[in-house]
Amino acid sequence: MMMRLDRRSLLIGSASGAGIAALGLAGLWAGGFTSSAVEPLPRDDSFPKLPIGMNLAGIADWEPGFPFKNLFLGARPWLTRNLSGSGAHDTKTQSAFQFDDDGYPLQVPVTAPGAAEPQTVFTYVPNVRKPGRYVLLYDGEGEIDGLAATKVISRKPGRLMLQMAHKSKLYEAVVIKRSKLGNHVRNIRLVAAEHESNNLAEDPFLPEFMDFCRPFHCLRFMDWAGTNNSTEEHWKDRKRLSFYTMVAVAGDPEAIWGPAPTSFQLQFSGGVAIELMIQLCNMLKIDPWFCIPHRATDDYIAQFARLVREKLDPSLKVYLEYSNELWNWGFHQAGWMLRSPLAGALVEAKGGKAWKDSEKTKGEGHPERIGALFRRNFSIWEREWADERRQRLIRVCAVQAAWFDASRRTIQWCLDNGGVDAISPAAYVGPNDATYQKWSDLGATLTAEMVIDDVNAVLQTQRKGAGLAQTVAFGKQHGLAYVAYEAGQHIQAKGQAELPYSPALAVAQTHPRMYDLYVELLRLNRDLDCKLFAHFSSIGRQGTRWGSWGAKASYDTPDTDSPKMRALLDCNVVRA
Repeated sequence: MMMRLDRRSLLIGSASGAGIAALGLAGLWAGGFTSSAVEPLPRDDSFPKLPIGMNLAGIADWEPGFPFKNLFLGARPWLTRNLSGSGAHDTKTQSAFQFDDDGYPLQVPVTAPGAAEPQTVFTYVPNVRKPGRYVLLYDGEGEIDGLAATKVISRKPGRLMLQMAHKSKLYEAVVIKRSKLGNHVRNIRLVAAEHESNNLAEDPFLPEFMDFCRPFHCLRFMDWAGTNNSTEEHWKDRKRLSFYTMVAVAGDPEAIWGPAPTSFQLQFSGGVAIELMIQLCNMLKIDPWFCIPHRATDDYIAQFARLVREKLDPSLKVYLEYSNELWNWGFHQAGWMLRSPLAGALVEAKGGKAWKDSEKTKGEGHPERIGALFRRNFSIWEREWADERRQRLIRVCAVQAAWFDASRRTIQWCLDNGGVDAISPAAYVGPNDATYQKWSDLGATLTAEMVIDDVNAVLQTQRKGAGLAQTVAFGKQHGLAYVAYEAGQHIQAKGQAELPYSPALAVAQTHPRMYDLYVELLRLNRDLDCKLFAHFSSIGRQGTRWGSWGAKASYDTPDTDSPKMRALLDCNVVRA
């Protein structure tokens, strides 16, 4: 039976897969680099230097790392309401509307079965920018109004001046009250007043976002693409540049864990348009790291490869990965992988065993299945990129840091069936089971100083144990580079619960000694000859029950108040 785990939890077990047990993060910290003594923390210019990459935070209206000048690119999928505004917050009548290819309703209002009055659509937009005046521009004929904290100051056809509060506890929203069939409201742009005259096609990104990204060697687009629990499958259905929002909606088309996504929900798969990812990397001359959706067809993968080959600056390399954490049963892609007839056929074609039963309903050998799916992805890109691949394509085999045998088997499959360039376990540090028990016993008396001490003690065990170091050593034996697809602190309450000791975990994020902890983590990875340390994540809320993933809390938070960010910059190899 498969178990749902949290965002960063993994699975460990025996080599045969029997007796698999869910583990939080304890297993991650068991592996390491053997050394007779731990080096002292750096002083002056004595920093461990290695190339730092960055995982970009996902697109959502509440995320402080929102990157676009056009706020409407962070709009939620349309909700519906009565024309008068009375009644339920969301009347859930989306099926009564028809939408164009860019997600705009062709007519508003509409009559919906069972509804007491005509229906309109509305959406929430980001509330994480600076308060002040914003301009909403649109094509077509209709009437748009503000909701919640969004107030209309003036209006004329195609243009509204808005006052937006942008306070964390207030929502910003807009409603389409009327849209004319045949010339419907479309191409909505919502920008700060000072950006109204900007060419959003040529310059879509906030300058502070660009400045944040500039030092890094690679940008991983896993969350931008909505990779986890993705419903992306066919290239013709992918997210287009012209679609009204870049927010991704996850789903389970097989309906294993709940209802299958509706046709309305499927419109929002895919997250940010691939063209925007390429454009960002071209503008900054930074290598991209792409994660291919697990359900993608061969044609989708081939078209993706062609688009990148045609559009990406030829001086840039590409880090290529298939999906994300295919072994993590908390994500739909893990269950899909184990049940997949495609993965089973790929393994069987090479003489492997992929099923426990003759009916082929119960998959087994997930390390080999993962390797086979990686190689399918790589082989399509190799064909599309031909000779360029040797200079520019870095084929990344992401593996589970906690379970060396599973990692070894996945890597070996890739080696035996066409090759791979880099192995990629995650490089997190956080509490183990003993740490969690200590924190539980201390409860509200736990301090941030204690948190740093305890996590640093766990970090030192990585220099003496197995797991991560074993995987890296195995890769080196076969000439493979080590890159960390995600890395950084993993300090959160056990089970992502609100517990008495949680406040101390929050304070630890900005404690001065968090800087030292990060430098020591970077030192360990430098010693393991890590070729790219992709931090998870960029800008993010701090001290939540879900973790404190951001290197900084906001773009305008000074680096002096962001020890994680400061350590990343101090230890980063300066880009040429």
